[in-house]
Formats: sequence, C-alpha cells, structure tokens
Amino acid sequence: MKIELKSLADIDPCELANAANDSHIHQYLRNSFPYPYTLDHAMSFITHSLTNRAVDFGIVVNDICVGCVGVTFHKDIYLKNCDIGYWLNSHYWGLGIMSKVVHMLCRYLFDYYPITKICAEVYAENIASAQVLEHNHFVKEGYLKNHVFKDGKYHDLILYGLRENDYEN
Repeated sequence: MKIELKSLADIDPCELANAANDSHIHQYLRNSFPYPYTLDHAMSFITHSLTNRAVDFGIVVNDICVGCVGVTFHKDIYLKNCDIGYWLNSHYWGLGIMSKVVHMLCRYLFDYYPITKICAEVYAENIASAQVLEHNHFVKEGYLKNHVFKDGKYHDLILYGLRENDYEN
C-alpha cells in the first residue's frame, strides 16, 4: 500500500468530495466540516487552503485521495506550537494509514518549521484517533469534560501534545 501526503493543488476535488462525504467521519469533526460533503465544498476548501497558503495535505493511498490532514500554526506566546487535525474515509479505517500519516506529518513539521510542540484534540469516544496519537508518542495532557457541543449533546475532549524532544523517527 502506497501512502502519500500531497498538496491540495494535486488533489482531484471529486475524489476529495467522495472521501469526505462519510457520516462516520463527520461525527468527530467540527460543525464547519459539512455533511453531506459536496463537490462545491471540496472546491471551496481547496481554493481557500491554497489561497491562504495553509499547510493542508490530501492523504493519498494507491493514487486515490482518501482523507486530509492539516496544521494550524499559532502566534504570540504560542508561536512554537501548532495543532494538527485529520480525517480519513471510514473504508480505510483500521489499516494503519493514519498512524503512518501522522508520523510523516510530524517529521515534516519538526524538520521544516520552527516549532517545538505539536498538539491535537480528540473526542474522548474516538478511541481509534487517540490510539493513532499515542502510537506516535503523543502524551495525554488534559481532559476537558463536556467541552464541545455537537449534534445536540456534549462531548468530552482529550488534549494531546508531542514535544520535539520526545519524537522518535
């Protein structure tokens, strides 16, 4: 299985829309991630990301876009930190793809950006996502009770962090 991170400039918007239009991934993302996810949503996301020079990548498995990963850099006293977020079409869950993707992304970030810590937030019930982070040496740093409100109910959130000193190649 060939796993790559590709610039959104090289991603087919139809493939992105097809991968994103999955109710299973929508449940663990922010409300700004629409469902159903259309070709117009994909085009808008790609254009916005490229126009703003965001650090977003398509996750490509065997030459097909099956998800995305993105980075948010911080400013002011947090300028040495960034947050990562990711999603993968549910047909590709359980294959070890996201663990490899997070590993590749972390190596890229520590090599090419002046950051010393990568952070991620996970819904407490999203055990698979927590395992992806823990597999990549992220440490649980906080637990926020009833912190997010999605689809009519509150969810707990787990905060994870990875310091450059603790990252293993």
